[in-house]
Amino acid sequence: MKLFGQKPYYGWFVVAGCVLVSFGVAGGQFSFGVFLKPMTEEFGWSRGSLSLAFALTFMISGLLRPLAGYLADRYSSKLAVLSGVTVMGTILLFIPFINNLAQLYALFAIMSIGITLGTGPILTKIVSGWFQTRRGLVLGLVSGASSFGAMVLVPGASLFLVLFNWKEAYWFLALLLLLVVLPVGFKLIRNRPQDMGLEPYGASAGGPVRGRTAGSDVEKIFGRDATLREAIRTPMFARLTLGFFV
Repeated sequence: MKLFGQKPYYGWFVVAGCVLVSFGVAGGQFSFGVFLKPMTEEFGWSRGSLSLAFALTFMISGLLRPLAGYLADRYSSKLAVLSGVTVMGTILLFIPFINNLAQLYALFAIMSIGITLGTGPILTKIVSGWFQTRRGLVLGLVSGASSFGAMVLVPGASLFLVLFNWKEAYWFLALLLLLVVLPVGFKLIRNRPQDMGLEPYGASAGGPVRGRTAGSDVEKIFGRDATLREAIRTPMFARLTLGFFV
């Protein structure tokens, strides 16, 4: 099956969609700091009380990561990601209407679902399925987009605070997600190359050759999805797990 030709390999468009999602969701998430001062001045809440809402999103998001991975495996990864963008954008629209801390905590707790679905493992699953070679490059692009999103959208939200107020700044982030990130992601992202009659980038009929070692566990599962039992028995899984905990 032909992978390369005059037309660019479609997987690069999938990467572009995932990069935009990572950019928008992470940028919106890390913009919270610029809202601390104007919200404390308007409502009279302490910075600690407001910061607790941000801490809740990290805690709940971490707890939900295994569930997000299960949903991506069991159902559509694209649907999960776009659902996350929708949830986060919708919650950002409603935050300016709050009038007490309980409402703020509730909205941020719900928003953590969107952050979980719109970042991290599910985007990794999508781009990994499209690329068998150059996987490190595309994962780096998607991962780096989250930092770039924070670098661009935090000053962007700050600009709206200067020109308007904190409510318009939240609406700016919400509309960016709902009117730009969501439609582009819907258009570009596809779950698997096989759905479009393609093979993963770098795949060949004879299977991957580079990096094979006779009799190794990695050879048995390389190039396809491993079961949980297969994955936890490989040295690579132990090294990655230890690295994340460190």
